[in-house]
Amino acid sequence: MIQLVRVPGQDSARALVSQPGLIPLVILRGSGDSTRSLAAGAARHGVRTMAHADGGAVLYVDAAADADLAVTLVEASLDRLGVRNRLNLLLVQAGRWDELLPRLRRLLARLGISMSLPPHAHPLGHERALDAHPLGHERALDAGHEATVTIAPADGPCAAALIANEETSGLAAAIVTADEAAAAEFLGAYAGAGAFWNATTRLLDGFKLLSVPETGINIDAVPGPRGPVTFRDLYLRQFVVTPL
Repeated sequence: MIQLVRVPGQDSARALVSQPGLIPLVILRGSGDSTRSLAAGAARHGVRTMAHADGGAVLYVDAAADADLAVTLVEASLDRLGVRNRLNLLLVQAGRWDELLPRLRRLLARLGISMSLPPHAHPLGHERALDAHPLGHERALDAGHEATVTIAPADGPCAAALIANEETSGLAAAIVTADEAAAAEFLGAYAGAGAFWNATTRLLDGFKLLSVPETGINIDAVPGPRGPVTFRDLYLRQFVVTPL
């Protein structure tokens, strides 16, 4: 059965997440504090939710990266700024920093995107300016400053993966490298929902990955549907045992 709720606004959403006897699962689409608040309210009422409040993707440019490919992937990762899987944190191997930074600066200037370089001070007055994870500060949720990318050095593939694990939501991260061992090190250490080698994190999308419309994205580190979730992931399983 499909029923349309014709009353817009957060009051309707709060009502949806407060009916455990009627609604077994609520998929919360959106980002930020409103999604977090609705998920917390649902938990208090015993309603299960699939909620993704935070995003922000990572791209690591390795010592063995092709510079042209790295620039191409940076640009491809910024085709839309208000989405979760856009490039948020760009990590550059420390030995390539001086070489690549001028080229990245020219690219981002052409795209009209600002660079947040160390020490990564957030805009004054922003309500989350004292974010515990400044490298992973999600630009897509930063009203008026969405056209910004945080750029920082990293010592190597494992160090970059750990930064992505510890500083970001764990949505998606990619490595640019021609070194198979470096790629394996990065992909093995990263614990997020989507990991990519020489590809843009914008691919973390239900339709792009699975050719099926996406109902939501789940980044929980628990068993169950993770990453892009489609209708094929939302089913009830019943075991029926009959005599031979």
